[in-house]
Amino acid sequence: MTTTQLTELAHRLATINQFKTNEAGQNRLVYSPTWVEAQRQVIKWGLELGFQVSVDDFGTAYLDMPGTTEPEAVIATGSHIDTVAQGGQYDGLYGVLGGLQAIENLVTEFGRPQKTLRLISFSEEEGSRFPDTFTGSKHYTGQQVDLTMKDPAGIQFDDARKQAVIKLMLAGVHHQLPDLPDTFTELHIEQGPRLIDQGLQIGLVKSIVGQRRYTVTVKGIANHAGTTPMNDRADALQHAVDLIVALREQARRLNPDLTFTVGEMHISPNTSNVIPGLVTFTVDCRNSDEAVLDQFERLLQQTVTAPGNQRITSTANRWAKSDVTRLDRQLLENNQAIANQLGFKSIQLASGAGHDSQIMAKHTRTTMIFVPSINGISHAPAENTSQEDLLRGVELLAASLHQQAY
Repeated sequence: MTTTQLTELAHRLATINQFKTNEAGQNRLVYSPTWVEAQRQVIKWGLELGFQVSVDDFGTAYLDMPGTTEPEAVIATGSHIDTVAQGGQYDGLYGVLGGLQAIENLVTEFGRPQKTLRLISFSEEEGSRFPDTFTGSKHYTGQQVDLTMKDPAGIQFDDARKQAVIKLMLAGVHHQLPDLPDTFTELHIEQGPRLIDQGLQIGLVKSIVGQRRYTVTVKGIANHAGTTPMNDRADALQHAVDLIVALREQARRLNPDLTFTVGEMHISPNTSNVIPGLVTFTVDCRNSDEAVLDQFERLLQQTVTAPGNQRITSTANRWAKSDVTRLDRQLLENNQAIANQLGFKSIQLASGAGHDSQIMAKHTRTTMIFVPSINGISHAPAENTSQEDLLRGVELLAASLHQQAY
């Protein structure tokens, strides 16, 4: 990868990341104005570079460089264009623009591929606006998505989807859902500290952990903070705090590798002089063993619904579930051989984060390539990766796509 190509990648990353809100970090929640700007820009670059571009009903963009002798055989790469709220500059986006750069580099050096090379910019992966994850790759692979679900502002998924997708239909863009590819390779930052802590340059992903997400709802009785005796309260927030402490301890005892996160909480009426009457909070748990996740789910339900204060009720609703995913062994071994040939220090590992690859892997041969995250930080404005590591990831991806498509 030349200095010019690296500069072009950096320019494209900066261009997308300038589509910002007034909040900290990146905020490309699916179908938001910043999301529309970003996906339109990716489409424009594809058209300028001579790709055949199509957009599906969910707003996922497909940029095809048709093959010369086997155009029906499709070798795909890509990732997602959306972010979490106040997210980082590389999560998802690096896989999209790194994939674009890898294909552009290959065409510049070797001409058109024998098989079709496809870049996919998935519409949504994070689950940060609507209560579902991976809706872009789910739609691509034929899974049903609830079009009636709503975001916190009460906007329905289907309404937001229609209004956003129509803005992507630029001149020269086809409106269609392409056939699934023969292989899919996702380039991504690690989002954790293993590579950076061990001084490694590349992570080759063997599997992706399973994860479950829940919303716990606690209903008490709102009352005056000064006149209600302490022993006569139905304090929803205090009960929620007690539940969180108990659940975290149960997760720790069950399996030290089971991650447990409460990342979102809402309190009503959220006033300093009123005892909270209603609290909701989320629970995100992940592990590489389905049995552990199943067991924790049983513990969670038992703990949340256990009898206690008769004037307080609590329930838990699971709204997201993804199983442990094993990625393609042959693609992994091929990428390991390429990494060795390029002299990159690498390791094979499991991903602790969910990715579109776990959806794609159920339908096509799939693999992932990780590059280090500085300080292991992701899903936050401080998310960062060195230019040298960004370059290595694109170089390895390009070599892998060359092996598959030329």
